[in-house]
Amino acid sequence: MNALAVRRLLVVLGSLTLATLLLAACGGETSPEPTSAPLSEGDQVVADLGLHGVALGPLERPDFVLTDTGGAAYDFRAETSGRVTLLYFGYTNCPDICPVHFANIAAALRQAPSEVRRGVTVVFVGVDAPRDTPERVQAWLDFFDADFVGLTGTAEELEAAQIAAAAPPAFVDEEFEGGYTVAHAAWLFLYTPDDLMHLRYPTGVRQSGWAHDLDVLVREGWPTK
Repeated sequence: MNALAVRRLLVVLGSLTLATLLLAACGGETSPEPTSAPLSEGDQVVADLGLHGVALGPLERPDFVLTDTGGAAYDFRAETSGRVTLLYFGYTNCPDICPVHFANIAAALRQAPSEVRRGVTVVFVGVDAPRDTPERVQAWLDFFDADFVGLTGTAEELEAAQIAAAAPPAFVDEEFEGGYTVAHAAWLFLYTPDDLMHLRYPTGVRQSGWAHDLDVLVREGWPTK
């Protein structure tokens, strides 16, 4: 990682709450501590709209290019601009957190009105470069929804993409005979049509929560001042 990338990571991550920095070795994550302080603007929107994400930022939709499962370059910002977009950095051998996220999202979208379904792009980035091949990522996503976008890349490209999205880069957490686990950002990032990330979602949001939030954000977007 070059010096500019390091500085960008430190500056951007410094603007997030401690919860954003939590990594999951696919075993669990911690929710932010409750606070009695007055609600921020983002927290007030979450409360008013009954959303299930955690307010932050906002942060700009990141600019990075990886490779999709068909072998083509995928410019994340260009391809998803103006749309409700869910971005997740995980790995296909994840035993629990990754499939829980995607099972709930897929179930919510299957039952959503067509307008909402067409208005959402779901992007999974496989951060385990040696094992998350295009074929493996596509097969994993097909289990949930074949329309979900799967992205792969070299270790260097994946690290750059995570830094661009203000996600702490994944790393090998534990090695054991026959394999290893990967510690990765446990949050799922949501970008609204204004090309900003106002919300991130922890594991545990139910299908009903996703159905509600995606319907509201596709139809109404993030409220402007």
